[in-house]
Amino acid sequence: MDLEQLIQSEENKDKQQLEPTLQIAEKEWNLIRESLSLCGDIGEFSKQDFMIGIIEEDVIIRLPKISPTKSVSFYAPTFYPMYFIKNIKTMNEKFEEKGYRTTEALYCFIELATMASDRLGLRGTISMAFGVGYANVRTGWIAEKGLQREREIFEKMFFEGKFKNYDWECDWTSVKGALKQIFEKFKSWQEDDVLYKEQTASNKIVKPMLV
Repeated sequence: MDLEQLIQSEENKDKQQLEPTLQIAEKEWNLIRESLSLCGDIGEFSKQDFMIGIIEEDVIIRLPKISPTKSVSFYAPTFYPMYFIKNIKTMNEKFEEKGYRTTEALYCFIELATMASDRLGLRGTISMAFGVGYANVRTGWIAEKGLQREREIFEKMFFEGKFKNYDWECDWTSVKGALKQIFEKFKSWQEDDVLYKEQTASNKIVKPMLV
């Protein structure tokens, strides 16, 4: 087998490993799309929006492209955007037993929901904070990224005065309504920096934990 054939063989192997996991990512994207439908249409899933690669023995075999998340915390070694595929795969393996209540699900939803909010016009810190808040109320885990105030907006809209049920469905009217109100709040912060500073306060970054 010559070098060109060897490279083609490895590429085919990578594709076979990636395809089922990308289908899971697309399924979750479509659920997020449904939940945010009152905020606008985030469009179809595109793997070009994420760092797509296979991680084996801590070596990136195929370099990722782009990702909405750039910074990394030492608290979460798997929260590198290039671990997106690995986290999706592990989340799926644990799903039957734990549902979305895993750190892998947390990191997957941060990636997916951040990109979704970006599609809807949020940018930078505001977009990331939206993704972190969405991931929190989806999984029950608190990420080390994002400010406490932004996360509390999600907690308040979803659970204030209620039993914390993280097993909500994306087509529930209450879920869509809550996300619409949250999105409008984040959008107002983005459009008015003074308002954003007035309504948020600096809070320490926290280690991921289950709530």
